[in-house]
Amino acid sequence: MSTFSPSALKPRHAILSGLPGAASLEILLRPFLHAGEIVDTAIRLDGIALPSLRLGELAGQRFDFPRNPQDGYIDGSLYVAGAHHPVDVDTLTFNLSRDGQLTLVAKGVYAFDVEGLDDLGTVPFTLAARLSTCAL
Repeated sequence: MSTFSPSALKPRHAILSGLPGAASLEILLRPFLHAGEIVDTAIRLDGIALPSLRLGELAGQRFDFPRNPQDGYIDGSLYVAGAHHPVDVDTLTFNLSRDGQLTLVAKGVYAFDVEGLDDLGTVPFTLAARLSTCAL
């Protein structure tokens, strides 16, 4: 039985990089304690079909994605408890905050049962984090 709890996965910031049509997102998570160790990890999402990496062009938009292995899925993973766990993203929403910043809302599931955390199974998530980009 795992002592890991998905409730420990709290976002702190998201970074958008890559190219339109093949973007990447790194959702940095707040460090947490697991098995007596400090864990500092992130969710990595690659192969994201977005029309732009410019935050102003993404503001107010929502994008839906199929799950792996269907065409157009986002290749996602999370390294925790000694393994890379698949992350399936269903939607990405880009919300403009009152202060003019962009907040990313990601919804999907963690597939912990693929790499050894079988007792957790598939766990749905909704994460919201401030977003920055490497786009010029």
